[in-house]
Amino acid sequence: MFEQMNEQFKTAMKPMSDLASLNLSTMQSLAEKQTELYSTMMSESMNYFEQLSGKKDVMAVAETQKAYVESMQEKMADTAKSSYSIMSEAQEKAGEMVKGMSDLMTSSFANATKK
Repeated sequence: MFEQMNEQFKTAMKPMSDLASLNLSTMQSLAEKQTELYSTMMSESMNYFEQLSGKKDVMAVAETQKAYVESMQEKMADTAKSSYSIMSEAQEKAGEMVKGMSDLMTSSFANATKK
């Protein structure tokens, strides 16, 4: 009896644990992207300051700064795009999970009312 109740509880909670698992993996992926961006920005900034320290004329400084800003802009845009992609994929999977839960509950209630 207890084992049967335990199995029913596990079955009932599976969609919620799947959703929690999806949330966790999504957050981990986003954290990795942010860590990668931060690491890249720090590296690029150090490189920029090293290059800047060797420049003597204003035009060379402006060119170095322009290249740095363009590089940062590109990296931030790439990170934003990949983060959006991760979130869109997670949203789609979560929608499928919720629809599956809804279909399961509807069929369970329909079966329960037939008895």
